[in-house]
Amino acid sequence: MKKIEEFWYCVACQEDLPLYKGHELDSKISDNLITCIHFYRKRKISGAPIELILSNLLLEYPSMISDIRLLLGISDKRLYLDLTYLNSRAKLGNGRALGDGREYVIKHDTKFFTGKLKTDVNREAYASLIAGYFIDKGIEVILNTFASLDDAVIKQLFNNLIAPKEIQQKQAKYRGHGAEMTFANVFADCNMKFIPDDKHIDPMASMDPNVDLETMELVGREVKKQSVHSFDLVVLDEDKNVRILVQSLIHSSDPGQYGVNKSDETVLIKQAITDYNQDHPDKPVYLLGSVDGVGFCENPNGTIVKMLDAFDDFFQMHTLFKIPLFLQRTGFIDNINGVHLHDNFFETYARDHMNKAYIIPSHARLLDEEELTQTKHKTIGQAEVGFE
Repeated sequence: MKKIEEFWYCVACQEDLPLYKGHELDSKISDNLITCIHFYRKRKISGAPIELILSNLLLEYPSMISDIRLLLGISDKRLYLDLTYLNSRAKLGNGRALGDGREYVIKHDTKFFTGKLKTDVNREAYASLIAGYFIDKGIEVILNTFASLDDAVIKQLFNNLIAPKEIQQKQAKYRGHGAEMTFANVFADCNMKFIPDDKHIDPMASMDPNVDLETMELVGREVKKQSVHSFDLVVLDEDKNVRILVQSLIHSSDPGQYGVNKSDETVLIKQAITDYNQDHPDKPVYLLGSVDGVGFCENPNGTIVKMLDAFDDFFQMHTLFKIPLFLQRTGFIDNINGVHLHDNFFETYARDHMNKAYIIPSHARLLDEEELTQTKHKTIGQAEVGFE
């Protein structure tokens, strides 16, 4: 089995990529939308025009600007860019500009407009501007539809039709952090020291470390050299020498130009590491890749194919057991006695490949279920790893 064949065999679908749960969609949003529907329904019955209803809603609940956009399927970025444009064109009744003026299109985020609705002297003008934007996008038809439903049905529609899109947008970038947290925990289980030392607890708590590949020293972010690159995890030996550099690229969708650029950078990084190791054969530095996601199929030759040959080894969410095997194969640990691969994931030929390519070279054994019951083991990826 070639490296790329192994990659596709073990690739994780989006649902299998761990999600860092520190940034989930606020559960209050559905309640806010219920409040919005109630507000609209009550005033619609009284015969108030849609422009007045929405303006008053925004003045009474300024932060609801972020919730209403969900009903229209508008992203936060699309919302504030559209409002930024309108803000530069809008005029007050006296002919003066409401915002920055047409000659100055200055980006304002959603919080800016929320603030204008709260305290600005022209808050009513901003409410009218934003209400008009939502009306032009078709909010009246949507509100009329929801107003005819009871709260239970509204919540069900929100949770199943509206929230998933917003959640997907928010969660896409956090799946990569979830993967980092997961593989950092494996290094921690193997008693390895690494930077950031809290990556296994909170993958977003610290900045990615920078390493000067000419000296293999950790450097500050202010150091600007071609030989300096950032890594998702830097593993140290007992003497605190940099020994393993981990690059993580998780793409559940099209990696785009970013993925191509990172792949090219990986090849250059590997060459720099090779040059360093020639002068420091006693303590070589290794490059490991955390690569996963179906998105790589969009442009495999420009991304994943190039990287797999550059890494000293690579692992995926389903093959995290390759981490302790690599550590034992390279002499960092010596307490792995065997690995039991999950039968419901690995077919016979795939188990044979994993055994010959990784388990045997790491001085470990392929354990059957009976042997597994006789050893202390831990689930790592799609395998049980036996520790002495």
